Amino acid sequence: MKLTIISGSQRPNSFSQRVACYLQKLSSEYGFTKIEILDLSSVELPLHDGFTTDISAESHPWQPIAQHLRESEAFIFVTPEWHGMSTPALKNLLLHCSIAELGHKPALLVSVSHGINGVYPLCELRMTGFKNNHVCFLPDHLIFRQGESLILKDLICNNEEFESRVNYTLKLLKSYAKALKQVREDVGEESRNYLYGM
Repeated sequence: MKLTIISGSQRPNSFSQRVACYLQKLSSEYGFTKIEILDLSSVELPLHDGFTTDISAESHPWQPIAQHLRESEAFIFVTPEWHGMSTPALKNLLLHCSIAELGHKPALLVSVSHGINGVYPLCELRMTGFKNNHVCFLPDHLIFRQGESLILKDLICNNEEFESRVNYTLKLLKSYAKALKQVREDVGEESRNYLYGM
């Protein structure tokens, strides 16, 4: 079962990337056979422009990313909080996604804050991030508050209670991944008749 962790920061060597690596390390204990990080700081994906550009063209930079996402059965979206919002790179990725890549697959939302905040990007993604791609956000999420002192450079968590919560949430993600596989089998091709959320 393949898990893709998306580091949504546009900055190279970001703290979001460190959190993604930390989650990758812990996720290996929950039976995911392949865990990969998609670091959006190193992805050159053009801004979504309302499909005036044909993103289905084989040469479009979206195609290898789309194939990677189609092969995944679960996702973790990691976003820093920038001015109370998720990053443009992550929103741009979600605008490119359709039911083919994310449909009826579970995604854990994770935000990163250098202070005590971190809720607003999660609210933003829950409100708009799923509509036409049909991704299923877990009811639980994680907020890495005061991040740099929480997760050290060697990917050690400074808070045992928080790490227990992370482990529980990753276990939950794996359980949803198993359950939603049945949903995708049940709805099958019929779901392609209803590509857009209401």
